[in-house]
Amino acid sequence: MATRLTRFTQKAREEPRERFTALMGLVFDPEGLHASFERQNGRKAPGVDGVRKADYAVGLEDRIDDLSGRLRRMGYRPNPSRRAYIPKGGGRYRPLGVPCFEDRLVQSRTG
Repeated sequence: MATRLTRFTQKAREEPRERFTALMGLVFDPEGLHASFERQNGRKAPGVDGVRKADYAVGLEDRIDDLSGRLRRMGYRPNPSRRAYIPKGGGRYRPLGVPCFEDRLVQSRTG
């Protein structure tokens, strides 16, 4: 799977004006999702679903198989992110989107 993702990345860099419309096939690999889980920082704030890494780890294999299946059949739909604002100074704030844990796995898989 890493080879397919690497080839896609190379093609996207070589042809920056090309439009890609079917990318979900690159992210459904359970091994890649498991690696993405391992890369997650367990200290991050929970998203709108309230799930942390330790919570998601309970029944991990079943959860990753389910997520992979939803990605494969195009049944996966990302949840809305929680919006938070962090102060920048001078009375200004920067918006910050906090995704749910599964969305982090999928986003990390693609990036």
